[in-house]
Amino acid sequence: MSAPLRVLYVVGNFTTGGAERHLIELWRRLDRGAFAVTIACFRREGGFLAEAESLGWPIVDLSVGRRIYDLRGMAALARLVRLALGLRPDVVHGYLFGPNLFAALAGRLAGVPVVAVAKRNVDAFETPRQSAVERLAHRLATHVTAVSEAAADSAVALGVSRARVTVIPNGVDAARFADGAPAERARLELGADGSPLVGSVGCLAARKDYGTLLEALARLAGRGTAFRAALVGDGVERAALEARAEALGLTPRVRFLGERADVERLLPGMDLFVLSSREEGIPNALLEAMAAARPCVATAVGGTPEVLRDGETGWLVPPGDPAALAEALAEALARPEEARRRGEAARRAVREGMSLEAMARGHEEFYRRAVAERDRRGERRGRAGRR
Repeated sequence: MSAPLRVLYVVGNFTTGGAERHLIELWRRLDRGAFAVTIACFRREGGFLAEAESLGWPIVDLSVGRRIYDLRGMAALARLVRLALGLRPDVVHGYLFGPNLFAALAGRLAGVPVVAVAKRNVDAFETPRQSAVERLAHRLATHVTAVSEAAADSAVALGVSRARVTVIPNGVDAARFADGAPAERARLELGADGSPLVGSVGCLAARKDYGTLLEALARLAGRGTAFRAALVGDGVERAALEARAEALGLTPRVRFLGERADVERLLPGMDLFVLSSREEGIPNALLEAMAAARPCVATAVGGTPEVLRDGETGWLVPPGDPAALAEALAEALARPEEARRRGEAARRAVREGMSLEAMARGHEEFYRRAVAERDRRGERRGRAGRR
């Protein structure tokens, strides 16, 4: 038997976010006979930390501070280079902004054969400095993995040749959202009072555009539509969003639940799931809601239209348009049978085409192919040198 391929992942932390859930599920499903994983993290913290530790892969804390450009960040990068030199991985794979940069720099400095960065969004909210850093990381990398065709296009826009980009769509564990979850208990926790419950899951950040969702909910309230809403997640915009909800008179109707690690338990309590983002690669939260057969209303951005079909598996609306979002929400609430039909169709679509097993096999195939390609190039260079 050949030796396992050694893969060094570089991640930020283990907060309860979509990228982190994706990684946990990937690490859980990689073939342990064919792959040996080491995880280097910026900080050993977050709601998914215990779950990550339970998988048994080594986790190395790089002790990065809240900034990556200071002396502490440089010291952490040096630790990562030393780790890569000692492990001699076949692949180093970064995830998200800072880890992508560290993976690209350390991988190149340590001579790792395959240096990959993950492209999970479409860059609508990066500052000029962030865009420059992201461009550097993607150009240093030998390969880019993208979660959707839209994300792949954004990698090409950063100067990466399309031949270096591999699309591996996100997957979802449909079994986590099987029938039988205690919906009524979840509804009570979410704040339902007998009215339809509109829910959303995601970080409270600008790219998720919860301000537009609040404006849409205010329009529903102005029409006299009965509903309650629950926003699951946390982030830098929470205080501003809570203030906006109060200004719009929504405080009695809208609950901010903060970060939760039990989304699969809460989703069955939602009559309608909504995502008001201005950018997405492929949103894990949407896939989970689809797997739970929740009727979904989402903005047609990034990779979202690649998985949610307007009129078939949900409702798609333009981003940043409270009126259009309110109309779609009103239609879904007014047509519960049609909403249920689309929710069930969404669940079938996820089960048939967006499994975690397919996502994990896609990564395995990518690693094997990328390493084999680098080995072949090395052999050709060796033969050329001997001649």
